[in-house]
Amino acid sequence: MNRLTRLTTIFQKPKVRLSLMALGVTCATISGHRLGTLQGLEQRLLNHWFRLRPLESRTVPVVLVTFGEADLKQAGGWPVSDRKLAQLLQRITRDRPAAIGLDLYRDLEIAPGRNELLQVFATTPNLIGITKAVKNGSGPEVPPPPILADRDQIAVNDLLLDADGVVRRNLLAIEKEGKNTLALGTKLALMYLKQRGVTVQGGDGGTCTQVGSANFCRLGANAGGYVNLDNGGNQILSNFLQIPGGIPQVSYTQLMTQQVPPSFLQDKIVLIGATADSLWGDRFYTPYTTDSSTTWAGVEIHANVTAQIVSSALERRPILQGVPEGLQWLWIGAAASLGVVLGWSLRSPQWLVIGLSGAIGGIVGLSYGLFLVGWWLVAVSPLLALLGAGLLSRSYQICQTLQQTHVSLAQHLEQQVEERTQALLQKTMALEQAKQLADKVNQTLERLARMDELTQVANRRCFNEYLEQEWQRMLRNQTSLSLILMDIDFFKLYNDTYGHPAGDACLAQVAKGIKSVLKRPTDLAARYGGEEFAVILPNTSIAGAAQIAQDIQANIQKLQIVHDRSQVSAHVTLSLGISCTIPTLAASPTQLLEQADQNLYQAKMAGRNRAIAVPLHLSNPSPQVL
Repeated sequence: MNRLTRLTTIFQKPKVRLSLMALGVTCATISGHRLGTLQGLEQRLLNHWFRLRPLESRTVPVVLVTFGEADLKQAGGWPVSDRKLAQLLQRITRDRPAAIGLDLYRDLEIAPGRNELLQVFATTPNLIGITKAVKNGSGPEVPPPPILADRDQIAVNDLLLDADGVVRRNLLAIEKEGKNTLALGTKLALMYLKQRGVTVQGGDGGTCTQVGSANFCRLGANAGGYVNLDNGGNQILSNFLQIPGGIPQVSYTQLMTQQVPPSFLQDKIVLIGATADSLWGDRFYTPYTTDSSTTWAGVEIHANVTAQIVSSALERRPILQGVPEGLQWLWIGAAASLGVVLGWSLRSPQWLVIGLSGAIGGIVGLSYGLFLVGWWLVAVSPLLALLGAGLLSRSYQICQTLQQTHVSLAQHLEQQVEERTQALLQKTMALEQAKQLADKVNQTLERLARMDELTQVANRRCFNEYLEQEWQRMLRNQTSLSLILMDIDFFKLYNDTYGHPAGDACLAQVAKGIKSVLKRPTDLAARYGGEEFAVILPNTSIAGAAQIAQDIQANIQKLQIVHDRSQVSAHVTLSLGISCTIPTLAASPTQLLEQADQNLYQAKMAGRNRAIAVPLHLSNPSPQVL
């Protein structure tokens, strides 16, 4: 009994209770972080760090040879023929570049001129071709040109996309079928560095590689703001290099019409690729992307990766690394402890606001400062821990004050009871307001993490999680799960005609029209990417999904959004692909998604402004055009 009394006495001490508050807030914040609820916010904040960082005053030995819209006409269309490509490579080789990266698939013949191109491949030892090594949502695997594969002159051009579709990581190499293949940027950079006597050495435990002055270490699954990241292959965080004017580039037309001096390409790393806006499939979101007009072409990303590796190896440019998970936990704990101290010690509300504001500025400033020197330290999690602990300790301080006030009331004269009771009520209201504020902040953060800002429907991350969830639920219940993928017809022409602000407004109207059709709380509308939307329909047959698709089309037609450049209507229309299945253990949500995507493709090929429904099963079904 005496031991229990001593323990009770210890836990009643304010310092012990405050320590437990800091520990509790730390554990709760870490749990939220580990569940991935804050990952999207951390990534968005990282985007802002990139945009705030000043331009770097350095030169890079990298040159882009690009195919823009005018170049496609000059080259006679797309894809460029083997003869045109052979002539381009011969023109570049004449200026003696250090390495040439061909970021164009050339596994199939593009007549005329196949023999000429093969001859160039066979006689250009510093030429690197590409292969797509991983089958994913952007397309199937693409083999390399056999003649370059036999000479080990190939590299993979796969890019790593986060859940929100943004490129924030560099793939250095990938191991497939027991063979290690370098990425395009890595291979070109190492060829250039080898000519300058820079060697490559293995690091600690095979997780790091020393290249000149730079030590490239593999990205951990929970480094920085990532949670349970698929970190297969050798990948690192991308420390995008932004210099005045960007990486130097010349157009195909300028090069072939002798407008480029030989010194411009001599001893440089030359990358060849397409940047035309009409080739949308090879454009990607980066931290610098704010709308569809600021996306990067794939070849621009590969060139930037090459420049990152070379500048780090030769000039000690920082490599962006994620702070290890253990240190980030300590960082969150320190923020929670600081919040408890501020909330308890600063009794004045004004000073509490000033103290918390200063702490917030310190957390944000330290995170940004470490980013500038090459470290990604989370900031959203410690900010939540700081504010949560500050509000909690402040609430505890108010409770302590209320208790002391209650004791003193008993010692006061009877006529003062009414006045003291009023003061108690006011402080109780302040406590309730603080709790309501904390709840509102939590609700806002949760909504922002799962909603697309522009269209106000679920984002891609929410779509992926919900599809997996409903797949498992329908698997248990053995009932139908339907999926509709839809794409705004000729949306790029709409953007080109009316401008990106009008395009954004169009996306918002279409999303609202789609969402208004869904009546059940289990139905989910989401932005799948760009101008694509998706609808998940649990417990819905193929016929029911087809009816909903028709209702969506009718709803969009009612909006009467003018589209003068559309080739199927005077107003904005949709093409839709519908698929349905009863989940089994042998199948996966990806198969349902691929079937819907195939049906969407068929709808486009059939003339657009229509829906095609094909259920997912083992037999070969006939498509149903709606």
